[in-house]
Amino acid sequence: MKKVFKSLLTALLFAFVIAALSGFGGVKASAATISGDLDGDGTDETIVYDTEDTDHGMQLSFLTINGKDVLAAIQMEDQFYPDMITVEVIDTCTKDGLKELAVIKNVEGWDEYTLIRFKGGKISKYCTLEDADGIVSQKKKNRITIKTDVFVRGLGYIKVNMNLKVKSGRAVIVDEPSKPNKDNVKTTFKTNKKMPLYADEYAGEQIGTLKKGAKFKLVQFVRDGEGNFTRICVKSNGVTGWIDSTDFADYTEFFVKNPPVWE
Repeated sequence: MKKVFKSLLTALLFAFVIAALSGFGGVKASAATISGDLDGDGTDETIVYDTEDTDHGMQLSFLTINGKDVLAAIQMEDQFYPDMITVEVIDTCTKDGLKELAVIKNVEGWDEYTLIRFKGGKISKYCTLEDADGIVSQKKKNRITIKTDVFVRGLGYIKVNMNLKVKSGRAVIVDEPSKPNKDNVKTTFKTNKKMPLYADEYAGEQIGTLKKGAKFKLVQFVRDGEGNFTRICVKSNGVTGWIDSTDFADYTEFFVKNPPVWE
């Protein structure tokens, strides 16, 4: 009986040690495994993201698709901040039958998406999306809509859904009017100076004036020839018109009392 008890105790201690090494007792394993049919052949790929301690006390990130090294294939540098990285499967174009593996690196509140494709057993980089708060839509071919913040001259930082076109590994902004999205805390503002109101974005015909202290709702805004958001469509007292913030000399000057700064 004593031998049986001793053998049982030994087995329990051994099991406890193995469980502790495997994550029992609050020790979290570093490896994460997800799956998804990236190449559209009907079989899910196995994606493993792992970290490993180096002799210098740092941690390196490793990412594989079906055992193939992703970081080496796309010549992506090893990440030394694994706690800032998440990996997920997304679909940027529902028509092509392919899905992308997104490596999302968060640094100082901004997300950088590196989108990776797996086709014919080969790994390739699709594109990189910088300064994204998230991907909103992937329905149109080679079009990706992201959430991001933009600086509107004279007004402040506005959260928008921005459309990007992916071509040859580059994500290019589609030049079209931008609108504030639902993530904005403020879309109604009060002026701190008198401003002319124009009929269109080209600041041609003046149709009115916003007095100092007038309230207005932000409708949309567009870029000027230098790529800055300076032409702003607003609605005030039932009248819709455009403000040209280049009317003001100081680029950093706000013409509203409650500018939306970083939140």
